[in-house]
Parts: sequence; C-alpha cells; structure tokens
Amino acid sequence: MSERCPRYRRGGGGEAALRARAEAAGYRRLLRARAAEVEALRGAVGALHRRLEGLRDRRSGEVAKYQERVAELEREISEAEAEMLRCLREFPALLRLRMALEAEIAAYREMLEGEELRMGGLGPP
Repeated sequence: MSERCPRYRRGGGGEAALRARAEAAGYRRLLRARAAEVEALRGAVGALHRRLEGLRDRRSGEVAKYQERVAELEREISEAEAEMLRCLREFPALLRLRMALEAEIAAYREMLEGEELRMGGLGPP
C-alpha cells in the first residue's frame, strides 16, 4: 500500500493509517450501537403493535356488548310503547265504566236515603 500511495511513502503515513483505523473502528462501534438501537426500536414497535391489536380486540368486544345492550333497550322501549298504546285504547272504556258505576252508586245512595226517611225518619248522622 505504501508503494501506491505517496502519502504512506513519507514518514507520517503510519500515523494517518492509525487515525483512519481508529476512525473506522469508531464508525463500526457507532454502526453497531445504531443497529442495536434499531433492533430495540423494532422490538418496541412490535410490542406496540401487539398492544394495539389487544386494545382493538377488547374495544370490538365492548362495542358488541354495547350494541347488544342498545338492541335490548330498543326492544324494551318498543314493548313499553305497545303497552302504553294498549292502555290508551282501554282508558276510554274504563272511564265510561267508572262513570257508569259512579252513577249507579249515586242511584243506590238516593234509594237508601229515601228508604231511611220512609222507615223512620232517621236522617244521616
């Protein structure tokens, strides 16, 4: 190498070669350190991907559970609305029946009061 390169033929060529080797060794150490960092980051990225998948699975399970609950509540609302409509349909008939019963009760009261007056002049207490 010293024959081809004029720099090495001079007396200071060995020192430059040592510096170049030291610099190359430094770069190799730096390269190994960066490669180790890259591998560590790949591991971290893999762990984050696995965690993300776990979170997605759990979220999809929760969403399915909530959708099921919403469907159940919608069924309950439909049933309650149907019951309310049935009650609204029955209400006028029940109201008419109540009014008829109240009229009948009032008629029996009048008959009792008239009978009490006829039987002995006893008035209501």
